[in-house]
Amino acid sequence: MKKATNESVIIARHINTFLNEYVPSQKTHSSHTLKSYQYALALYIEFLENKKGISTEKLCSECFCRTIIEEWLQWLMELRGCSPETCNNRLASLRVFLKYLGSREISLLYLYEEATRIQRKKEVRKKIKGMSKKAVQALLSVPNLSTKTGRRDLALMIIIYSTAARIDEILSLKTQQLNLDAQKPSVIIIGKGNKIRTLYLLPKAVVHLKKYLREFHGDNPNPGAYVFIQGTLEYMEK
Repeated sequence: MKKATNESVIIARHINTFLNEYVPSQKTHSSHTLKSYQYALALYIEFLENKKGISTEKLCSECFCRTIIEEWLQWLMELRGCSPETCNNRLASLRVFLKYLGSREISLLYLYEEATRIQRKKEVRKKIKGMSKKAVQALLSVPNLSTKTGRRDLALMIIIYSTAARIDEILSLKTQQLNLDAQKPSVIIIGKGNKIRTLYLLPKAVVHLKKYLREFHGDNPNPGAYVFIQGTLEYMEK
């Protein structure tokens, strides 16, 4: 493989910027997502060094070609004992980085395009067992409704139950994303990859949300304010 001093510096710089600036700036990405990206890239670098003999000083575009990525996935399964689901998650993380890299270095965009053509590992679908009605009622009875924090937590739990959205998606909600007075009340969720979807709300969830908004945001909520806040109009962390 050719010497790639200049490319290694460029790629290393973009890895640093991707992990330390780009991902943390995306509100839809939780700390767990960041750790997943970090771990996937660390595993890829480990594979390149230990199995391909390519040090970080010799990183180049060829290191991220389709053939090497497929070898990496095989290495994850055979030597590290990763499940197909884990391999797919690692591949997804690497694709996100390559997409970012291509957006910054247009000449490297083809790496992302090649990576999207790699087939995912076949996963064994697991049957998901939901919570019983009794268990849900027990969970919703935990918040202390005599306190402001308890009433906020109940509203938060109800909307999570009603929409089945991720916790980070709910915490990043802004009041302008709520359509509570529509014929079919709904909430606009911005998920991973900035994908937008509309989720309809149960009547009970609408009642609790309206009550919560009046108490925490007043009669005229700021459209740009986060729905779920702490004591002040401050973004609520997980």
